[in-house]
Amino acid sequence: MKFTLALATIVGLANADVYMHNPRGSNDRNCERNANRNNGNRLFDSQNNAAGGYACPRAVGNEVVQDEDGIASFGAFTQDKKIYYYEGSVLPIEWTNQHGCGPNSKVNCEIIIQYMCEDTADPQVNNFWPWSERKWGPNAANAGTKVGAQAWRSNSNIASPRDGIPRDANDAATDTIPNNVDSAIPNTVETRRFGMHENKDHYDRCEHTERNKGLYTADQRMRRNDQRATRQNPNGNRNGYECPEERDYYPWWHPSPWIDIAVLSNEGPDEPCTSVVESNGDYVCRNENNVAISSGHTQRCAYYLSNSQNKHGKGFCDANADGTVTDKTNSQAWNQRKWYNNRADCETAGFTWKEISHSDNLNGIDYPVCGQTSFSRVNHLGNAADDDNIDSQNYYADGGKTYLPESNNANRFVWTIPDIPSIKNGVEYFDAGMEESYKSCTLRLRYNISTSDFPQWPEEAMEANHGWADKMVNFKNNTKKNEDDPATPLIQDPYIFTGVGDSPAKGKQFVSLAVNTNQYGRTFQDRSYKFAIKPRPSAESCDNPNDDTDCRNADSPKILSPNNNQKIFNLNVRGKRGNIVQTYPSVEYDFVPNRLKLDQNNYIHFQWTGSDYNPRRGCNNGEGGPPDPNDFVSAANANKNSRADRSNIIFMNTMAENVPMDMLGVTDVENADDDTAIATIMPNVPCGSGNTAEKEDCYRQIQRLSYLNQQSDGGSLTLRRGLDCLTEQELDEIKNKNERENHPLNCAKLNAKPYPYFDGGLMKMTQAGKYAYFSSRNNNFSNRDQTGIMCVRDGSGNGCEDVNGVLQDENQMISTAAIREKSFCNDEASDYTKGNNFGAASCIELTESILKEETQASTQADNDKIGDGNEEPCDTIIFFFQQATLEEKIGLAIALLFVGMGSAWGGYYTYNRIQARQNAGKKFAGNTKWKGAKATEMI
Repeated sequence: MKFTLALATIVGLANADVYMHNPRGSNDRNCERNANRNNGNRLFDSQNNAAGGYACPRAVGNEVVQDEDGIASFGAFTQDKKIYYYEGSVLPIEWTNQHGCGPNSKVNCEIIIQYMCEDTADPQVNNFWPWSERKWGPNAANAGTKVGAQAWRSNSNIASPRDGIPRDANDAATDTIPNNVDSAIPNTVETRRFGMHENKDHYDRCEHTERNKGLYTADQRMRRNDQRATRQNPNGNRNGYECPEERDYYPWWHPSPWIDIAVLSNEGPDEPCTSVVESNGDYVCRNENNVAISSGHTQRCAYYLSNSQNKHGKGFCDANADGTVTDKTNSQAWNQRKWYNNRADCETAGFTWKEISHSDNLNGIDYPVCGQTSFSRVNHLGNAADDDNIDSQNYYADGGKTYLPESNNANRFVWTIPDIPSIKNGVEYFDAGMEESYKSCTLRLRYNISTSDFPQWPEEAMEANHGWADKMVNFKNNTKKNEDDPATPLIQDPYIFTGVGDSPAKGKQFVSLAVNTNQYGRTFQDRSYKFAIKPRPSAESCDNPNDDTDCRNADSPKILSPNNNQKIFNLNVRGKRGNIVQTYPSVEYDFVPNRLKLDQNNYIHFQWTGSDYNPRRGCNNGEGGPPDPNDFVSAANANKNSRADRSNIIFMNTMAENVPMDMLGVTDVENADDDTAIATIMPNVPCGSGNTAEKEDCYRQIQRLSYLNQQSDGGSLTLRRGLDCLTEQELDEIKNKNERENHPLNCAKLNAKPYPYFDGGLMKMTQAGKYAYFSSRNNNFSNRDQTGIMCVRDGSGNGCEDVNGVLQDENQMISTAAIREKSFCNDEASDYTKGNNFGAASCIELTESILKEETQASTQADNDKIGDGNEEPCDTIIFFFQQATLEEKIGLAIALLFVGMGSAWGGYYTYNRIQARQNAGKKFAGNTKWKGAKATEMI
């Protein structure tokens, strides 16, 4: 049996838990309401803890509520509820990794970031992997599809990448897609429930192609001959249509639908490598100025870029152009799952070896960026400490200016969203056009750590003077023995001898190591939900969304048209509903980025999403509604803890404050008007400079960000049958606090926004200064912080200097307060008129007397990590007898006395009844004299 030793030089890396927070990583979730995911085999093999990940970014319901393309239907009109990013805009990709990275001597690590859109996920090019023409019979779905057409899309229903849509409000759509053709084609409600990233053809090839048998597999027993079996996955378990060999090895040796964005390594050079050139048989890293990099470790990045499918062709064996696909699928090699994985075997068998790179058909596919990862410590899911983050267009330090301050942030890579590629002349690639293809994309992040217990890198990936440059382990180091093998560097749970022993009679001293050889090369990953990439808008529209019916119904912001030279920064929201314990290993709400430096005439794109499928969280752990289920008009379900994520942005005076700045400019709200409000707000917001029309546009956008367009959103008004938001008086008349705060018409809590998605639009930075902002719903001082700051430099480029390495504003400890009015307060401190230890509202009405007796705090019951949260508001773990008043204690004692007496009487009565039944008939059992007695004696 053959193998290709050259291919064996590619190494599988050991990984550890990784969770992506922006864009929202699924961790293989979809629309389950549980603290733990339902199914870790749904789309991909994450290998992460089941508690990680964010629920599907949508409102509760079926595909009418929101379909696979993100379209919400309201009868006469629709709204788009899917996250999108403009070409050339700046997106911070943020994640946490468990076991450290960067220049940390404890680990060897890599971060691999890729994206995939519909053109590579469901390709239509005739000679593009992994099929050459349709190969299914006349009764199969999509049967008869012509050569050069997409294999899986069903009319308007996108096949791949797709998240999967619930059939109804009670469905989670978390089942693994079955391994058959019909399930892969989304032509029914049931098949549209299945998520699919890699397509069925990709997995078909994987499960029939012989695995690379030149690889190091240690003492693991490979249970399959095909590419489903790896050292990390020796049984060949299936996770969606992901190919295990492709998942576990980078760079892989066959074509993949993923386009490389970045490869970050602890062995990276001192500056990012953005391209390579061949020189004397070796590849040399070059920086963004096309200058060779001479400092730091450059060979690893040169190896990665020279093997990236973005530019480098990857091979596969296929049927000949003058043959049919059945020549392959009916062959013995295919059906024995030993299809050819190298050119020599493929051509010897009479088939064609094809090679494809993403650049063969498209213009605009660049090399990935390769550089050094940031320092992060082991056993930690938190921030990176390094100041040396990198990006794809040097937005950390462009022309000497920094835009995203570096110190002590989450692990992140700043991705410049690519321009939508164009199809090369004369190539039949994607008939619907690349803009259509880039409406459906997904992001993938893999985190790799490898041990230094044995050499794991090929010679061309190591510096020339490295002692292990030509000693990488391969198939020669494998063993099937159940005993020590000197050729195998590490075996399962070995005993290691540490001493000769105290005496010969007592034997040698040894320890047992916790070693799992399939985890000394193990892939953890996370992937985003779907998003779109759109061209920059070429014309402005929706000049007055409050008056324009079409824009109101679409819930669209005013569309601005920045030119290609003006920077656009995406400002999003990460996190989910709950406190820090409930959300872990995800995070609480925060803005991404929460610190941003800009120049005048830069733009910010405000946009975020969340989910209405979180576990129920309330009682100071999650604010507001709408309730689940939501009837949009009443408090029918509002007394239950809600599940919904909602966020807004309101500007405030400084970051040290927790209330809005003055938004009206009057002392009596009845005297408020737009002109006074505009004059008050404009000096204190980043879009506040300009002519009268520009200031009016800025004012409307500030209002839109703070109130989420709840009074004019056509979709919201349709669902709530035109009802207005509740007034302060109407809210105060609802005495139950949970009902009040979760009521679907409580716009003060943003509950009338029926979807977690919100597009705040582009804001142009016209005014220098520092601007702090927060979310009025989620920011909860001493519990969780959802605040941020942006700084716009003046014309000289000044005004945004760091303080102690971090962008900050001045804490003046004074406030210009907004107009406020006290809301009704019921004593949630608790139903027992006692204190609490979890921050619930505590107020004493004027009619109540001051407590005189001793009190103790109740203990919260809502910090669970299983199930779907607590339905009851402010529940407690246990009722403590010590908390009861004297009257309550006497009443409880009397009640228990009666219960005890009743139980004793009941037990005594039951015992007598049983005894009576058991003794029945025994009274004469031993008396036999009657048998011989005369009749008269018996009378």
